[in-house]
Amino acid sequence: MLKFSKEQAVAVIANRRAFNIKQRELGANGLLGNATSLPKDVWGQWDRDVITVARPLLGVFDDLSNSVAMTLPIGKSLSYYQTASDSGTATVTMDGRDDGRSDQPTLDYHGTPVPVVRSKFSFGWRQMAAAESEGFNIDLAARDNAFRKVAKSLEDGALNGYAGISVNGQASYGLRTHPNRNTRAIGVTLNGATGADWLTEIAATIKANMDANYDGPATIYLNKGDLFYAQTNDFKATGDKTISQRLLEIEDIDAIVGSSAVPANEIIAVVKRRDVVQVLNAMPITTLPRFRANTDDDYVFMTQAIAAVQIKADAKGQCGVAHSA
Repeated sequence: MLKFSKEQAVAVIANRRAFNIKQRELGANGLLGNATSLPKDVWGQWDRDVITVARPLLGVFDDLSNSVAMTLPIGKSLSYYQTASDSGTATVTMDGRDDGRSDQPTLDYHGTPVPVVRSKFSFGWRQMAAAESEGFNIDLAARDNAFRKVAKSLEDGALNGYAGISVNGQASYGLRTHPNRNTRAIGVTLNGATGADWLTEIAATIKANMDANYDGPATIYLNKGDLFYAQTNDFKATGDKTISQRLLEIEDIDAIVGSSAVPANEIIAVVKRRDVVQVLNAMPITTLPRFRANTDDDYVFMTQAIAAVQIKADAKGQCGVAHSA
């Protein structure tokens, strides 16, 4: 999961404190209605619950977040990375003197939109009044649904980009849709394939990255059902190891991760380095209260995240993401 920076945590706490102050002001009016402020332990429980609900839905996004996340200012809606053309030469001398001409590389900038992913839920003022009298024992189905909506959107964005999102002509892409990814056609149905077929398909996917000059261990992303098949079927009839155990013996695989959002019969191999991919983190998943003007207004809460997966290519358009489908 994405972690809060100091600045992000301060912003969330300030929002919640401002909400509680406003509720106390409303309550002082003594008018009919409810002006409950949420205790600190309720916010803390909601913050823990969002992790519990969201984590099973964030196979790809969570895995990337744990190793290649980069914090951004919350107002940054477009994050650029730079590519440099090949230039200059390396010289070898004994005295270190070099009168050779230095070349200036051509620099280009490529942007990744960082959208706000939101889902709202609400409670009536009488619901909140009843919950307050019972230690905030309230039906949280609507809240959990908002948690799931945001988590699913983040996972879908990591794989497919965010539909309809474009900033200054820079579109949103995911691991399955980036125009510079290395693509190939898969030759078998994974759920039912032999261990040898699995090995062939996985190796060919990794080699697609190598052919683009992206060597190094790759993380393999699979559909959960396909991964379960590989974990529960033997690589050979002798039964000494499963298909997934045999695959993990390949030096150029550092992990195999399953996600229900990855379509069945697809393989995604990512060289998980910051020059290949980053998770842009302007705000992890959190829940914030919305403004209430009157004591009989609904209590509206907003679960949101501001994040995107940035996929990088070099000046030649080569990329460290391979996609077999």
